[in-house]
Amino acid sequence: MSSAPIGADEFTAAFARHGRTLWLLAAAWVGRGDAQDLVQEAARVAWQKRHEVSAGSQFGAYLAQIVRHVGANWRRKVRPTATEAQPEPFARDSVPTLRLFDADRMGLSDEVAAALQSLPAPQRAALLLHVVGELSFAEIAEMLEVNENTATSHARRARVALRAALAPLATEALRRTL
Repeated sequence: MSSAPIGADEFTAAFARHGRTLWLLAAAWVGRGDAQDLVQEAARVAWQKRHEVSAGSQFGAYLAQIVRHVGANWRRKVRPTATEAQPEPFARDSVPTLRLFDADRMGLSDEVAAALQSLPAPQRAALLLHVVGELSFAEIAEMLEVNENTATSHARRARVALRAALAPLATEALRRTL
C-alpha cells in the first residue's frame, strides 16, 4: 500500500529540520565554501523529485542521498589543473585540495584544516556529522546509507588519521614548552 506523495509543507519542514546535517554532509563532499550552493542545488533536485517520496517516509535519508549524488557530480565537474599540486589521495573519493575548509572561519589552524581535507569523503563526513552535527552513528548510517558499524568505523578511522597527521604538531608544541 503506497502513501500519498510528500506535500509542500512537509517538504519544507523536513528540509528545515535536516538543513544543518545536509550542510555538514555537503561540506564533507565539496568543502565549506561550496556547501551552501550544493545544499541549494540538492533542494532543487529534491523538490523536482518530491513525487518519488511518500509522506511519513525517511525523508532525511532521501535528502542526504541527493546531497551525496549532487556532490559527486559537483566534484566531477571541478578538476584541478595540472599546475596545481595534488597530494596522493587516500581513497578514490578524496576531495581535491583546492576545496580546503575555511580554517579562519572555523577557527582551525592550517594544519588541522589540511589534515581534515586529506581524509576520504566518507570518513570526513562521518566525523563531521558525529562531532559537529552531534548525530548518533545510527543517524549517520542512515544519512550515508551504510550500516551502523561502517559509520562508526569511518569516524574511528578519521580520528586515527587525524591523530597521526597532527602528532608532529603536538610533539613540537610539547618540545617548545619544555
